Amino acid sequence: MSVYRFLTFLILVSAFFTGTAQDTLLLTNGKYKKLKGEVVFYDYSDVLFQTPEQKAKMEERLNDLQLKEDAKRSSEKWIAKQEAARKRNAEQRQKQRQLLQERKTNFEQELKKRSSVDSDAAALERWKNKQTAELRSTEQQITLDSALQAEAEDSRLERKKGRIRQRFTNSVSRQLVFSILRADGTEEVIYNADTLGLLADGDYEVEYGVEDMRLYIKGRQDGRKHSFHDAYIGAATGLVSGLLFTYFLDLFYAPIPPAIGVVILATRNNFQPSRKLQVDPALLGSEAYMDGYIQSAKGRKILAFTVGAVGGLGVGIGVAIATSPALQ
Repeated sequence: MSVYRFLTFLILVSAFFTGTAQDTLLLTNGKYKKLKGEVVFYDYSDVLFQTPEQKAKMEERLNDLQLKEDAKRSSEKWIAKQEAARKRNAEQRQKQRQLLQERKTNFEQELKKRSSVDSDAAALERWKNKQTAELRSTEQQITLDSALQAEAEDSRLERKKGRIRQRFTNSVSRQLVFSILRADGTEEVIYNADTLGLLADGDYEVEYGVEDMRLYIKGRQDGRKHSFHDAYIGAATGLVSGLLFTYFLDLFYAPIPPAIGVVILATRNNFQPSRKLQVDPALLGSEAYMDGYIQSAKGRKILAFTVGAVGGLGVGIGVAIATSPALQ
């Protein structure tokens, strides 16, 4: 009976985790990022996601905070404090408006006086515009201060809520994300082509559009399937370099040939998909697809060559050091 209950418990736990929403992000480099949870929001800079546990804890903390805030705002002490603050602010605003009215009166009197005496109409107009702008700015500041003070308490509460949301939320830079693959199988493209700069002919250079970016991503994915045979070339290069430089020159210079090989690979851009990939010929004519493929294939070739070269170099230097006494 205990075994039966244990199996039932495992089935229920499995069903819970299986039924939990698990979204996936398709990145612009062609990789997939599986999320522990679901995307709850995204803005211009970030994609935010939560696990069910994080969401539950966040809602619990937000509810506790709101209950404490409601209790505080219903207390006589808080109400009396707010009433006193409102009274002080109202008195301060009244003084500011009186001073502003006095400045307006003085401005009108000074304007009449200068209009009858000053013969330089342009200078008078400049002075008038300057004084008018200062009075308007002061009036707007009084209105703004009054509104900000009224909203200060609510802003403080929202900042606290924001810190709680941030604590129980994970994020990924939106610049890295092409689309959100929802747990129900739907896709939500959030990629936006940005303007990169102004070209010499006056047109704006922009990133790939949505369809071209999808081709670029396909190229990045296929490029990661490029053969890893460069590891053998790198190993041979490192082995020969390690042996020759250690035997006849100085092992300090042994890494130079492998480094030259990496530079040569980095400057090449003529990689082509192998026939094993069975790439649609139409894709080979797509600049976006080939850009993605070359970028991934180049990175894979450089990695393979470097790994092989480091291993071969180590073996070559080791063998040369171990056998050099015998040769001497």
